[in-house]
Amino acid sequence: MLNLFRPAKRQALFICGCGHSGTTLVANMFAAHRDVFIPLVETEVFLNRREAEVKYQELRREADLSGRSFLAEKTPRHVLHLKAIRKIAPGAKFLALVRDGRDVATSFIKRFGRPDEGIARWLEANEIVERERGSDDIHILRYEDLIENPREAMVRACEFAGIPFTEDMLNYHSEERNWMGQTEVRRGSGANGEEHVALRNWQVNQPIFDGRGTWIGKLDTQHVAIFESGVARSLMETFGYL
Repeated sequence: MLNLFRPAKRQALFICGCGHSGTTLVANMFAAHRDVFIPLVETEVFLNRREAEVKYQELRREADLSGRSFLAEKTPRHVLHLKAIRKIAPGAKFLALVRDGRDVATSFIKRFGRPDEGIARWLEANEIVERERGSDDIHILRYEDLIENPREAMVRACEFAGIPFTEDMLNYHSEERNWMGQTEVRRGSGANGEEHVALRNWQVNQPIFDGRGTWIGKLDTQHVAIFESGVARSLMETFGYL
């Protein structure tokens, strides 16, 4: 049956930003929308420039075959390739997640044993997001605002994306979805590799829980100090964390 409300030229919504900032949670909320097609993996379509155009067309074909009106995709590191995405996917929109850098760094401890990788990725991604503030095709969503008021945060995200908000998005956890190739919802240890993926898959299938302030008592003073000076402090202030 022909869907008369389906746009003639589907625009894509790319959910991106620093990893461990809530990107998979938000992606799973969009996955609960009955008219949004979103792969349950990080497609990494634009990470290899030579293959990007072909992979993007494949993604669009999958979306067409789904019969759903809207296309969304989540690969955090796509934030590093906004220029290429704009060229290959004209009209694309970007939902950029940001989170308190101290909490991001602490989250990476479970994965790598140290916070350094998290700090480096947070700086790299959020310097780009800061530069892109005010762009018409980017909406910045703070993890903390999502936790504080999920409805308001998702209504605004949907308005930006041109996707009608539905209550299913807030009840995303009522239906299990296995992300990133997982075959069951299992609480992994979080260690890098399969256990990390298992934990992420488990987390996004739970009701929203408050992950704010997890750095307190876990992040040592040396690493906390990084966020209190230089570029990191400037970014923390920009996004309202200091």
